[in-house]
Amino acid sequence: MKYPLVLLGCSAALVAFVQPVSAKSAAEIEAVARSVSVEMISGVGSGVLVHRQGDLYTVITNRHVVCANGKVCDEAGIASSHQLKTTDGQVYRIERSGIKMLKDAGGNKLDLAVAQFRSSRNYTVAQVSEPGSLKVGDAVYTAGFPQRQDWLFGQGEAQAVVNKRLVGDRGGYTVVYNAETLPGMSGGGAFNSEGRLVAIHGQGDRFTENTEAGSSYIKQEVGSKIGYNRGLPIRWVVQGLGERGIVVGNRRLPRTVQEGAVAAATADEFFIAGFNKFVDPGENVREGREDAVGQLSRAIALNPKYAAAHFILAYVNTALGKYALALAGYDKAIALNPKFSGAYYNRGNLKKNQFNNSQGALADYNQAITLSPNYAEAYNNRGNLKSDNLNDSQGALADYNQAIALNPKYIEAYNNRGALKHTKLNDPQGALADYNKVIDLNPKFAAAYYNRGLLKAVKLNDSQGALADFSQAILLGQRSGMGLKIEDIYYNRGFLKEDKLNDFRGALADYNQAIALNPKYAEAYLNRGLLKYNKLNDRPGGIQDLRTAARLYRSQGNTAKAQQILDALRKLGVSE
Repeated sequence: MKYPLVLLGCSAALVAFVQPVSAKSAAEIEAVARSVSVEMISGVGSGVLVHRQGDLYTVITNRHVVCANGKVCDEAGIASSHQLKTTDGQVYRIERSGIKMLKDAGGNKLDLAVAQFRSSRNYTVAQVSEPGSLKVGDAVYTAGFPQRQDWLFGQGEAQAVVNKRLVGDRGGYTVVYNAETLPGMSGGGAFNSEGRLVAIHGQGDRFTENTEAGSSYIKQEVGSKIGYNRGLPIRWVVQGLGERGIVVGNRRLPRTVQEGAVAAATADEFFIAGFNKFVDPGENVREGREDAVGQLSRAIALNPKYAAAHFILAYVNTALGKYALALAGYDKAIALNPKFSGAYYNRGNLKKNQFNNSQGALADYNQAITLSPNYAEAYNNRGNLKSDNLNDSQGALADYNQAIALNPKYIEAYNNRGALKHTKLNDPQGALADYNKVIDLNPKFAAAYYNRGLLKAVKLNDSQGALADFSQAILLGQRSGMGLKIEDIYYNRGFLKEDKLNDFRGALADYNQAIALNPKYAEAYLNRGLLKYNKLNDRPGGIQDLRTAARLYRSQGNTAKAQQILDALRKLGVSE
């Protein structure tokens, strides 16, 4: 029996504006960013030191970082206490009373919070850019402390900037940029080419598509990437601090003429509104995505050469299952910007997964890598393509190796390399090492436990270890929302219990659970039927399951398997 395989972000004080100076190098900006950044340990996020008055330091972070539930809350929802770590490794405890939420001049919620702590140590505070100075096309550098690695400094450009509240901007998110971020960087700073704070990062590229590949295993791969992230413009920081008595540059920032959220009117505003709606579609996800299509289409109507809008619209159409429209959108984005590596990457995913165009996908991944040689995700997915579609195991191995070289904590690449070693390169110990590495980096990565369980069951003759791994994969997979088919894990654990452990009742329970989760699981009916008939003395139940399996196989197009079962039943004297 073949086991399926899974492959696979206050007190009054002064904050001074500074006059523009010459641009710094990326290394200089990173040094500045690191010196003013803090890690919000308790809330799993980042923050920026923005002011010092005596021994009192003020940190800006996201509201959702300090909320107990990880979502935007009121002050009553702040966690009881927090800890933050400064760049010298010192850890400071902040009580709930030392954390305040920010609002805009109209009293509307911002996804911003102020945290204060006292220290006699001398820490650098960020220089704040003049509000409204950030423009589309300006360089943007993101910085913070991701969950999977110690530090990340991303480089990109501002894609859309609006300095007023928009309907549905989810707490003030009106800046979009393509600098890299990862989970854990919420609340970290976004800096300009002079190393000055222009925004607070808060929402990252968190959308992946889990896709199935092949008939014998399930594949969970790194999906299409938006590559665009959202932040709150420095205006809301300055204005929010001013509303709490922290004066900026010896003067308060004047209130904007428009105090409340307004409907989009310009191309940039429609772009941001559409992007925000896709990120936060509301309770009716499809309706929210259709609304995003409408907003992005209006942005394109106002600016037909808006490559980013064509790109995001293509992404939304992919999520809606409108693949032809998505392909046309990526084509348009690339025509407008031939150096748009993210569009090539996403188009490659679309060609591979929805159009079965392996050569077209390969060409797109190649181009994405040519344009962005450090594009680890493109190497990973090109490795998947070579492994699954092009029968190029050595090429796949080289791509996974490169993805890991670019990002030594790239758990999906380790997982996929382990699967390649397991299934095609006959290197079970190498596969085990890769799965162990994934679990070491992320003990909650369910797919690695599943794959390691398969390896132990099939190649390493470690039935008890396989049983433990399958059980852990079920526990984590039910909680993770990672797209794993839990019924497959139950099925394989059931087969292990039956075939290796002689636990027939345990196997029956697992087959039952697999069928409860997927009533059309033909193979689970087949195995349960054979188990009942041959080992549990339940011949009527076994015959019923075998008939159901034959019917399901036939309906799913596997007529040969259906006929094989029916022939076996006839030999037992059972008619169809």
